[in-house]
Amino acid sequence: MNNHKTIHDIFESWGRNKRKIPTNNDILKREILSKIPFDFDREVSFKRSPLIWLPFAFSALAVLVLLVNITGYSNSVSKQNTIQTEIQTGFLPTSDVYKPNASSALPYSGGELSVSDKREFLKVNYNATLRTRYITDTKNRIETIVRGSGGRVDSSTGGDKNGYVNFAIPKDNLESFKIEIKDLVGTRFYSEQINSQNLLPAKQTIEENQRKTEKSLSNLQTERGKIVKDHNQNISSYQYEISSINAEVNTLNIEYQYTTAVRKAEITNKISQLQTKIGTIQSQIVNENKDYQTRIGGIDVQIKNVQENLKTIQKQNSDLLDNVATVNGSISLNWINLWEIADAYLPGPILAWIFSLAALATFLWYRYSMRISYDSFDFS
Repeated sequence: MNNHKTIHDIFESWGRNKRKIPTNNDILKREILSKIPFDFDREVSFKRSPLIWLPFAFSALAVLVLLVNITGYSNSVSKQNTIQTEIQTGFLPTSDVYKPNASSALPYSGGELSVSDKREFLKVNYNATLRTRYITDTKNRIETIVRGSGGRVDSSTGGDKNGYVNFAIPKDNLESFKIEIKDLVGTRFYSEQINSQNLLPAKQTIEENQRKTEKSLSNLQTERGKIVKDHNQNISSYQYEISSINAEVNTLNIEYQYTTAVRKAEITNKISQLQTKIGTIQSQIVNENKDYQTRIGGIDVQIKNVQENLKTIQKQNSDLLDNVATVNGSISLNWINLWEIADAYLPGPILAWIFSLAALATFLWYRYSMRISYDSFDFS
């Protein structure tokens, strides 16, 4: 066994032997304890503060609100998906489908469109909702933006809580218009709905009607030309026949001056027959002219009506193109309170945040109430 001690062991042994309680230890202890105002001879009991349950209660309420909000959002999304599916499959009632403005309605031929016709005549309807604290001022600014975009204001109103603006703008200015409107309130307080419909069926119907009308007009004009031609030929034929008869009568009159009495009698009888024939031909000319006036008058009326129909169809085509180039829209204004503004900026429902802050505040208050106030000790 190694009995060699290091200097450290030597000093540690020496220090252990030298430890002792000071002679005035009891006096010092009594003086220190006399400075403490508490009575340590009395039993102290601690009671847990009832505030300990408030943080848990508020936390539970916050979680409950959050779950309700998530469930409601899921149901809303599910309902929207169901409506969209019903719209696509055709099982949604007509009253639940978005309907464009009645002013944008145009003739529709119905039926399926062939994919070979790739033309698009999209009629766009724009609807937006803005939430703001300044209804009248925002309405006036919207009207200014509409007119600055080359459009017109059809109607508008503004009150303390609600307002709206109905308008029409050129389709080419829609994108820049949307940006300006969105900048009025910001993305959080702006929502829009854009509905578009290809008016190709109406365009095809107009083109088909125009083709048929133009063909009908061409046929009527051709028929009129034939009537005029036939009439002129008939009149020319009658006049030629009359001219031939008149020439024969002149020849007989000349012969009448140098012939015998028997021959004169024959010539007189022949001239009488020829003049009767001329009268018959002239009656035929009168009838021909009457028939011609009746037929040409009827055909002219038909041509005029077809021409008016063609003008109407051309105007429908022009109106369709103008309608497609125009966006009809409306903007609704809803007043928003400070609570809703805060709710828009905070993630999740604001009520959950309030309960969470209440839970934190009550927890901190509980911790504060459980602290020992060192100010109650007097060490002087």
